[in-house]
Amino acid sequence: MPYTPHTAADVAAMLARIGAPSVDALFASIPAEVRLPGPLDLPPGRTEEEVRREMKRLAAANRSQEELVSFLGGGVYDCVIPAAINAIAGRSEFLTAYTPYQAEVSQGTLQVIHEWQTFVCRLTGLPVANASMYDGATALTEAARMGAAQRRRPKVAVPTALNPRYRRVMATTLAGEDIALAEIPRRADGTTDPAALRALTAAGDVGAVVIQNPNYLGLVEPVDELAAAAGGACVIACVNPVSLSLLKAPAEYGAQIAVGEAQPLGVPCSFGGPLLGLLACADEFKRLLPGRVVGRTQDVDGRDAYVLTLQTREQHIRREKATSNICTNQGLMALRATVYLALLGPEGLVELGEANRVRCEALRDALRRVRGATLPFPGPVFNEFVLRLPRPAREFRVFARERGLLAGIPLAGFAGCGEGDLLVAVTEKRTAADLEAYARALRDFLGA
Repeated sequence: MPYTPHTAADVAAMLARIGAPSVDALFASIPAEVRLPGPLDLPPGRTEEEVRREMKRLAAANRSQEELVSFLGGGVYDCVIPAAINAIAGRSEFLTAYTPYQAEVSQGTLQVIHEWQTFVCRLTGLPVANASMYDGATALTEAARMGAAQRRRPKVAVPTALNPRYRRVMATTLAGEDIALAEIPRRADGTTDPAALRALTAAGDVGAVVIQNPNYLGLVEPVDELAAAAGGACVIACVNPVSLSLLKAPAEYGAQIAVGEAQPLGVPCSFGGPLLGLLACADEFKRLLPGRVVGRTQDVDGRDAYVLTLQTREQHIRREKATSNICTNQGLMALRATVYLALLGPEGLVELGEANRVRCEALRDALRRVRGATLPFPGPVFNEFVLRLPRPAREFRVFARERGLLAGIPLAGFAGCGEGDLLVAVTEKRTAADLEAYARALRDFLGA
């Protein structure tokens, strides 16, 4: 609906009703230094059609991943989304009832959430999962809070090669909770150093240890060694759910909490959101779990019925007893992921993971043969890898975009990476022609 501002007469009537002589007087209690001294510097008003035309003009400046071939990753990936997902998620009974505020009349939504929780438990190997989180970053932050609270230790160890956006969200959220972040350095091969972690946890004040696998550089971490080095701290696995088709499930290496970004499971990139966080835990942590947990029971007639089993949030219990301020879930995105996983099945998920692995290795091999380009971290990877160039990576990003390619994410300043380092992601969506186009663009850029 178009926005219609208040007229001068409207403003005067409202001021008269509340007994304020002017708008300035109404806001006089707000310090002058944070108040706008005059009206906003806005252009003259336009008609609805003029505004619509201008917005279309501005939107046309964007070039989406429908137009460009994307090798962007870092937590959000350009993946194949079957048409069935849009068809099911777009049904009005789902689209308009995305969160169960009235649980007893939201049986369909509750069933989907229960199935989503079941899928997350099967993927992670852990017995309890919640209804979903805003994204991977908030899921990890909540997990860190859970681990520190359950162990009663004020420090959380995070790897240098952790997704930097996740790290920033953690630092911001935990800053006011007396939970400190300690960094685990990486080894020369790009993976997290178990010996450094062991030294860090020896003091006995680390409540939780984060293991991102694969890490932000795409490298598969030595998860068994890292989990063993955690000592008595809670082990939090931060995962790409697609990678669990080929890599160890978090429970297999002793993780008590698993989190991740489920966007690759049927959720479009959409210029960066909305996303979908997953969170699962061992039974001992379930009372600290944020958000909702849906359970299944039977009604008086013996039919399956779904209920909100745990609701440890401020809207349901006293604020001082709430586990967090998370007050909703990404129900519509969880629906998409649930449909996606149901369509794939266990065998299909393994095939998907293998398709990602094969395409990523194919591009790695092709770029290894380009003169001047190197791969600084030769270990096993999933979905993405670091490409090192003799020129600034940002220059290649501009060069590739002119050829219709989104070349990757420059890594300068991250985890010891330099100006020439670029994070390149490859999903099942990339064709052999896409990979050849990338290699050709790199050869042309380097004059190789």
